[in-house]
Amino acid sequence: MAIDWDGYISLHEAARQNDHCVVHCINDRCQHSSRLDFEPLLERFDKSTSLGKILKRLRCQACKGLGATPIMQAGSKQKPPTPLFCPIEGRQDHRCDKKKACQTGCRFDTL
Repeated sequence: MAIDWDGYISLHEAARQNDHCVVHCINDRCQHSSRLDFEPLLERFDKSTSLGKILKRLRCQACKGLGATPIMQAGSKQKPPTPLFCPIEGRQDHRCDKKKACQTGCRFDTL
């Protein structure tokens, strides 16, 4: 199965949705999945780095195969998402802080 690795969003765009995603091994027979946290990736790579560039270099812990597919997790009232960067379009780029700057008008308040 061919994967369009270049079609994925940047680390910054992913971190505006949540602080992590779940990745699944690209090997159909493996069925292994794991949590991929964005914070360590942002410390290592530039925030404009394509998430696809990272996904194709991930090595499965179970089968040792290369490549993973991401599943972004939507939030709920019981467990809202915890974005690393403010998800409100048009706002100045800053770390998401629901207790201060993002308290009013945060799109996750309506979940």
